[in-house]
Amino acid sequence: MHDLTIGGELGGTKSAAILLDGAGNILNEFRCPTEAERGREAVLENIVAAARAVAGEDFGRVAAVGLGAPGPLNRREGLIYQAPNLGWQNVPIVRLLQEKLGRPVFLENDANAAGFGEWALGAGRGTKDMIYLTVSTGIGGGLILGGRIHHGRDDSAGEVGHTIVLPDGPLCGCGRRGCWEALASGTAIARAAAEALKGGRESRIRELAGGDPAAVDAAMVARAAREGDALAREVLDRAFYYLALGIVNLIHLLNPEAVVICGGVSKMCDELFIPVRRMVAEWAYAAMVRDLPIVPAALGDRAGVIGAAMVARAILRD
Repeated sequence: MHDLTIGGELGGTKSAAILLDGAGNILNEFRCPTEAERGREAVLENIVAAARAVAGEDFGRVAAVGLGAPGPLNRREGLIYQAPNLGWQNVPIVRLLQEKLGRPVFLENDANAAGFGEWALGAGRGTKDMIYLTVSTGIGGGLILGGRIHHGRDDSAGEVGHTIVLPDGPLCGCGRRGCWEALASGTAIARAAAEALKGGRESRIRELAGGDPAAVDAAMVARAAREGDALAREVLDRAFYYLALGIVNLIHLLNPEAVVICGGVSKMCDELFIPVRRMVAEWAYAAMVRDLPIVPAALGDRAGVIGAAMVARAILRD
């Protein structure tokens, strides 16, 4: 009886695996260092060891393995084109893992996998159409439409962080200006605060950064705002303005049943969600946001591995 699925997540420093039964219950979990510095073969062996360890003596019941990995990648060919944190280029990871595990392996972009996990068993459970956003160092996303991940022509759909919301705005890491990510991510919050400090603005943020604007991060800005700092409040208000603006555009485009947000910036909780919900309600078509949940993710750092396992199950079912 092959009634179990394994979900794996390949990270730059840590990797994880999870074992799910047919009802989506978590039976076991396993985490280990990725050890990218030891080379590709060592990383692959760690993935294999994690998959076998998480299933233990029940490995014979495993129907398939889903793997969430950083892109860019090609799901159909099972190929990771480039993973800078691992030093990989054009790695046929699906073929290599199938040879070692003797089970079908299905590859998925890590953000899509996490979004699918939240849709299947987390904050988006029960919906058909859901927008998943991760707001941290950058802004990423996963689009679940009709109960399926929307991949686009070449697995690149969901790169929402690089939609342009302010032409000629701040420079983004992608090399273009005015990307959503350059205005509303944790990096954008830290950069805006640091630039203000360099320009001579006084703020509690300077103390929290030890006097060094280059050391500022979004968590410091959030803390200073909670302490009543004017600059911190100004920076967050501007970032949340653009975050809400991007969400409104996605709502008008996709008409989802839920918007689920994860990532470091989302941990500001009510400081973020209350103003963002208010602005979205003001700016969007009323019918499209009536009773629309805009909520924090529910699965934490399990979302990716759970989603990878659910991706494998969905492919087998189809």
